[in-house]
Amino acid sequence: MKTVFFTLVIAVLIVALVVTYLVSQEQRDMRRFKDIFIRLMQKFDSWQVMR
Repeated sequence: MKTVFFTLVIAVLIVALVVTYLVSQEQRDMRRFKDIFIRLMQKFDSWQVMR
């Protein structure tokens, strides 16, 4: 009975770690995407000013 309990606890911890890792990756990707978008907007603004 104890082994089943410990196995469940370890499985839940592993799942929590994986979810945390995936969420942090997703936030990093969103930050990179936002930086690219801001850079594109700045280029577009400077292109409009030059015109």
